[in-house]
Amino acid sequence: MEAALELARDLIRTASPSQRESPAGDVFQEALSQLGFDKTYRDRAGNVVGVFDRGPGPTVMLNGHLDTVPVGDEHLWPYPPLSGMVADGRLWGRGACDMKGPLAAMAVAASEAAAAGFQGRLLVSGVVQEELGGLGARFLAQDIRPDVVILGEPSGLSLKVGHRGRIEFHVTLPGRIAHAAKASLGENALYRAATFLRGLEHIELPAGGPLGSSSATPTQLVTIPKDGANVVPGAALLTIDYRNLPEDGVERATSLLALLDPGATISVPEMVFESESKDVSMTFPKVNPPYVLAQDHPALEVARTSLKASSDRAGLPFREGVWWFATDAPHLAQSGAAILGFGPGEEELAHTTNESIPVAQLSAAVVAYRDLALALLRDLR
Repeated sequence: MEAALELARDLIRTASPSQRESPAGDVFQEALSQLGFDKTYRDRAGNVVGVFDRGPGPTVMLNGHLDTVPVGDEHLWPYPPLSGMVADGRLWGRGACDMKGPLAAMAVAASEAAAAGFQGRLLVSGVVQEELGGLGARFLAQDIRPDVVILGEPSGLSLKVGHRGRIEFHVTLPGRIAHAAKASLGENALYRAATFLRGLEHIELPAGGPLGSSSATPTQLVTIPKDGANVVPGAALLTIDYRNLPEDGVERATSLLALLDPGATISVPEMVFESESKDVSMTFPKVNPPYVLAQDHPALEVARTSLKASSDRAGLPFREGVWWFATDAPHLAQSGAAILGFGPGEEELAHTTNESIPVAQLSAAVVAYRDLALALLRDLR
């Protein structure tokens, strides 16, 4: 536990906002070397990978991300956000639960698993740019083909089997520009946006299955021209955060939104993402697909058995469910791997000025990760 706690503190003390992860990557790679990994390396995207290779057998990867959201207003934090303070039984700071604490637990757990012995390959990866759209995980999935990935996003030490996807929609609602003093000469796009939003509030979206239902949340409204305080807006641009089920893809969701205003232009923006080194560039739409692990996948039953035993030893109830936020799971699944979610820390504290993680959960996670990795390497032959 002490090794995991100290590594987590070192990582928190090393600022790593998205696209500037390399200092934290240096800390993490050095830690993997000190923990005895057979091989450590940094790929072209900036991901840090450690490998224990013990010959033929399954490949299991423990995965988390090195980047964090910005610190924000430091005065709002109960303790300095880059101090790695331990107080009240918790480790405090940006990235404590999302995900430097889980990453530290994974690294130590893999080292302990290697000491216990296994057949196969056990990897730990710290990826970049998860908070921006997953460039690191997307790149990693092209290079590594594990059988199972254990994704350590915070889950309060419960097993997670997936999450809804996220689509960012831009809805352009046309109007007709005019002088505000003679508004009747134009068509105010804001009124059209208001009608669209009233419909959106009551729209019936797909529902059912373990992920619940899709949702559509308006998050931004911009009028065009942007600086026309005395102008009837000729267009309004609405941004919608759409969380979708597997059967509710971009085409179906677009059709549902179009019913609210057939004259609206509905699109999904594309973005260009570059690695910190500029060695890797990827263009992809602002879509994070949903992910659900099949209930009959053999890795899931192994995980249930192993994590229930870990929960019993820690005096905690075993829980299984889905994340309410999106992760790198669908990107990592492009490698062909089954994705299991499990991490210490409360999901609700991620991205907040109260971000912290119970030290006891960090310790329990080391044991749980070690035992789960060993069980998967043993039982998935």
